[in-house]
Amino acid sequence: MRQFPIWVPADGGEVAAVLTVPDGEPRGIVLTLAGTGRHVAIGSTMSALVSQRAAEHGLASVRFDYTGVGDSPGIVESWALSDVGSASRQALDVLTTASEVLGVSQYAVVGTCYGSRVALSLVGHPACLGAVCIAPPVLEHGKVVNIGRSAGHGSRFSFVRGNPVIRKAVYDPLRSLLKESKLAPGVRCAFGALDHAKLVFLYSDDHERDQLTGRARAALEKAVASLPEDQRRRFALHVVSAGALTTFEVLPPDEQAMILDLFLPLVDGWFEPSRAEAVLQSA
Repeated sequence: MRQFPIWVPADGGEVAAVLTVPDGEPRGIVLTLAGTGRHVAIGSTMSALVSQRAAEHGLASVRFDYTGVGDSPGIVESWALSDVGSASRQALDVLTTASEVLGVSQYAVVGTCYGSRVALSLVGHPACLGAVCIAPPVLEHGKVVNIGRSAGHGSRFSFVRGNPVIRKAVYDPLRSLLKESKLAPGVRCAFGALDHAKLVFLYSDDHERDQLTGRARAALEKAVASLPEDQRRRFALHVVSAGALTTFEVLPPDEQAMILDLFLPLVDGWFEPSRAEAVLQSA
């Protein structure tokens, strides 16, 4: 296994990335997309572990820091969990560079939390074989909830949210009732790509922290049930007994290994064998 730090022109700027290459001919590329905040992609435990394990399967991998995060220069003027446009363009630019360097085009994506939203936006590309989304948010929030977020700094609204008695009696029940149980646009678009790609959603049994509430699960099941049978087979939902997967970076090593052991064989199976492996299999 070899690793190369690279700078990639991306979305009008430049991002820091690490390309990991197996010892033999790579069968494809795995792009890892971490969450935001302190869990930057280059330094994240998830990204580093996936790159090592992917190389054992004969797969190259690439990970990068979003613009303005970690080692990537730039300023993020505005940011929202639902806005993945710039991050998606950066990811595609990184994939394009990695594909040109390695001479392979097919890829899979592994994303966690915010990175899973970015991963969903890439599934529709013809070269994408599939995506593993770790603790992805799946519901579209209602307008009232979004208004509440934007008004959160107002003195009266802040008082309501900050008062535990009023919040429990009024704000939380109202927020729950008014939240729409619709799948987020990114999830709906990814389901539309199940004619050629595969999709794996992975959660822990800490449903609240991993955002797999009863409402979210019901919305997923309803959407999956409406798909043609061949597309339903391309979607999988796994729930594991572990700490919240949104906190993958601080999970015990045995739980991290268990999670990787679950999804990496699936990703491996999405790629064709290398030419050398094909020759051995036909011999």
